[in-house]
Amino acid sequence: MSQKTILLTGATGYLGSELLRFWIGLGHNLIILKRSTSSLKRIYDLGGKFKSYNVDEPGWELVFNDYSIDVVVHVAASYGRKGESLSEILEANVLFPIRLLDLAIQAGVKYFINTSSSLPREVNDYALSKAQFQEWIAQKKNQIHAVNLVLEYFYGSGDEEWKFISMVVKKLKENVPSIDFTNGLQKRDFIYISDVVSAYDIILNKIDDLKSALDIPVGSGESHSLRSVVEKCKKISDNNVTILNFGAIPDRKGDAHELVADLSVMTSLNWNIEYSLELGLGKVFGKNNF
Repeated sequence: MSQKTILLTGATGYLGSELLRFWIGLGHNLIILKRSTSSLKRIYDLGGKFKSYNVDEPGWELVFNDYSIDVVVHVAASYGRKGESLSEILEANVLFPIRLLDLAIQAGVKYFINTSSSLPREVNDYALSKAQFQEWIAQKKNQIHAVNLVLEYFYGSGDEEWKFISMVVKKLKENVPSIDFTNGLQKRDFIYISDVVSAYDIILNKIDDLKSALDIPVGSGESHSLRSVVEKCKKISDNNVTILNFGAIPDRKGDAHELVADLSVMTSLNWNIEYSLELGLGKVFGKNNF
C-alpha cells in the first residue's frame, strides 16, 4: 500500500474522526478541514499527527497550493438536527463541497470520495441537499475521478447522542421509565462503524477499478425493522424497567418503508462486513458475548 496525502473533511465528527485515526495508523498523511469552533475532543490525542485548516477563516483554499493532495475524502455534513437554517444546510451540504470539488479539479487532484445518504431526497432538507451534490459530481465526472459512498445507518460507541441507536442505548442504560417510538415497522440497514471505515479504506485503495461518479451502497446488506432493533437493544442491556411505547409517535412523512444496501460493488472489491447487528450492538453496550 502506497502512502497517500488525504484531505479529509468532517474529521472532528464521529465517522471522520474514526477515518482520521485509522488512516494515520496506516501511515498516510492527513490534512483536515474544520471550523475554528469545532470541538477537538474526538481527535485531541492525535494532535501533531495531522495538519488542519479552518474553513471559516480566510486562506483555507491554500491547502491545495501547500500540499500535493492525492485524494479528497468528503465526510462533513449538516443533518439539520441542531436548529440549522435551510441556508446553513445548503451551505454545508452543497455550496461548500462544490467549492471543494472545484478547487480539487483546478489543483489536479486525481480522486474525490464523497459521502452520500441512502435516504429518499423527499424525506428532509439534509437528504435533498446530499442528493443535489451527487448530481454535481455526476456533472464533473470527466474532470475528476469521483465516487459516492451511499451510506446506510452506521452506529458505534461514541456516536452523537441524538442518533437513533445512541439515543436508545443511553436511555436503556439510564433505565428511563419509557421511550416513545413510531410503530417501528420501517426497515433499515444497520452497519457498525468499523465496517464503514474498512469500506472507505478499500475504496481508497481500489478507486481506479471503479467508474467515475459511481454510486456505491455501503451497509450490511440486511434490513431490520426499527422495532426489532430496539427490542434487541433492550435484551442486550438486561433492562427490565423501561417500557417501549411503539406507535406513540407518528411516522415521518415520505419515509421509506425499507432501505437496504446492494453490496454487489463492495463484494466485487473483496470487502465483507465483520460485525453482525448483534455483535455490533453488543460492543456498543460494552458486552462481548453477542
